[in-house]
Amino acid sequence: MTKKFILVTMPACPSCPAMKVFMKECRMEGDFVDAATPEGLDVARRYSVKNAPTAIFLEDDKEIGRANSPEEAKEFL
Repeated sequence: MTKKFILVTMPACPSCPAMKVFMKECRMEGDFVDAATPEGLDVARRYSVKNAPTAIFLEDDKEIGRANSPEEAKEFL
């Protein structure tokens, strides 16, 4: 059972810096995706991300939940 996250952010997002710091400090493997880049936009579309920040939590590559704040993310750590 492998757990990891994908955090989708945008440069102009006022809530994204706090979420980035929180996710960097958690003890889970993860990827940080900037939806302002073409590659990041592809990831955001693939996961149907509607707003930033969005942390997508995966277990064995299957989505088990999402969080838009550090408080919500704690549920998956």
